[in-house]
Amino acid sequence: MVFDIYCDESRQDLLVRKESITQHNRFVCIGGLMVPREQRKILKEKIINLKVKHSVFGELKWGNVSNNKMEFYLELIDLFFEHEEVTFRTVVIDATEIDNEVFNQNDHELGYYKFYYQLLAHWIECDDTYCVFTDFKTNKDRNRLNELKNICNKIYHKDNLAVVQAINSKESLLLQLQNVIMGAIGYKFNFGESGTAKAKIEVVKRIEYKLGQPLSPTDKVAKKVNIFKINLKKGGKRNEPS
Repeated sequence: MVFDIYCDESRQDLLVRKESITQHNRFVCIGGLMVPREQRKILKEKIINLKVKHSVFGELKWGNVSNNKMEFYLELIDLFFEHEEVTFRTVVIDATEIDNEVFNQNDHELGYYKFYYQLLAHWIECDDTYCVFTDFKTNKDRNRLNELKNICNKIYHKDNLAVVQAINSKESLLLQLQNVIMGAIGYKFNFGESGTAKAKIEVVKRIEYKLGQPLSPTDKVAKKVNIFKINLKKGGKRNEPS
């Protein structure tokens, strides 16, 4: 089976600028939305219809979730859950645990793509083929995406990742959907129960209602929404749900 994976990150500046870390700005998310190729067109058409229904224009993203667009974003979450085989996975990183000097030869870009490896390597299956699309990011090393592809493909000694390519999020509705879901998870981790943005809180609650559980670290086998809170103090092991 062929899958497309749409990847993006949230608060990634914290991986470099520790002075930006605060009580409610601490957790970084690197996540992906996995869509079976055969469902891609249908899902995009449904998002377009939803935008028309609610007169929503422009790019969809977590930063645009507001009271006057809340019903649209709630229905967008409902749409994600309607498609059972469309799944989401994210790696959550506590920026206070980052030490690029010790673990990444003082190269934060290298550390960033190590987290991307953690996202993909424990998600892909040996018998399937994947095309990975990331939002555009300026890299010092222009070969980073190709290196990521090659390293992930070594897992099963075959080319499971056929493509790893940067695209413009403004031109990809599915990358935008990914951004909304990841934004909700990042919001819950960073604000807990202390958030004050009504519309964003309602979107978080809708996801939790659909899942039947809080947005917190999940079991390894969680399918629909898989949240891996990496514990860098224990060599990258998973923080299991309490």
